[in-house]
Amino acid sequence: MRSISENVRVDKKNYSAYGLRLISEVEMPELWSEEDSHIEPDVSIEYADLRGFIQSWEPGQKRHIDLTRNEIVLHIPEAAYYRIVGSSLIQVMPEKGSDPREVRIFLLGVCLSIVMIHRGIVPMHASGVMIDGKAYIIVGDCGAGKSTLGAAFRQAGYKLISDDIVGLSIDESNILTAYPGYPQQKLWQQSLDYLNMESANYDQILDNYNKFAVPFGDQFIKDPLPLAGIFELEKADIPQIAMRPLKSLERVQLIRYHLFLGKVLNELSKEQWLLNFAAKAALAIPFYQLKRPLNGFTAPDLVNQILNKVREGEVVHL
Repeated sequence: MRSISENVRVDKKNYSAYGLRLISEVEMPELWSEEDSHIEPDVSIEYADLRGFIQSWEPGQKRHIDLTRNEIVLHIPEAAYYRIVGSSLIQVMPEKGSDPREVRIFLLGVCLSIVMIHRGIVPMHASGVMIDGKAYIIVGDCGAGKSTLGAAFRQAGYKLISDDIVGLSIDESNILTAYPGYPQQKLWQQSLDYLNMESANYDQILDNYNKFAVPFGDQFIKDPLPLAGIFELEKADIPQIAMRPLKSLERVQLIRYHLFLGKVLNELSKEQWLLNFAAKAALAIPFYQLKRPLNGFTAPDLVNQILNKVREGEVVHL
């Protein structure tokens, strides 16, 4: 028996994200909508009654992984229960009274990242920008300024590939590919103020949460791109921006540290797969550490630093 919460649509719509074609009963306005419904989807997303999967759970249990059935059932309190089966099915059972926006946040992040892992794609917690037809991603801890830097790139006329998660793969020739997320940024009020953007023009991510959803529409690249570099953004008690190349071992550690869902990867027995990916990626492209001062608005200068490094010495004025 399927359990559909009040006012939930059951019409299926076609979307794309992370290089995947989705057919979904969950309406997802954040995603790029696809009109061609004749191509077989990669992933089906549907509402379902998942009570039979959680009836034996311990109090407070958050997830159950069954490697023999290739499935994982997750509970995000006050949002929903999710069941991910292999690389092609996501089922959702929203909690009563949950905010549909919050249900979608975990669907677009956690659930699709697990699907990517099953498809051999590494989900990185990163922003991404296209420079000269290639992808460059920016990783960093929460609050480092990844989204603000992405918005500064967009204001400078560059197209983005993601704000929060970028999927990465590597082929037998050690060529890396970046898979774009979806055309929406999440920016704090302070970032909007720095960028001279009016918060009244955007919706809040969630009620009582001072972060805003900023769509970037035609400034979004939805097709996979070759990955040409990774920048790790950090805040530091320094007077000015500093950049340095990372050594091979630091590169491997960076990938493991900034991986999205690292703990779940271990439980899925994917640790060796990730280590192999990181070792190959570390030799395939340049990695840089980019430190910015703790105070002040440095995003335009960071844009210049990255562009100059990418183009090796070319003077760029924004």
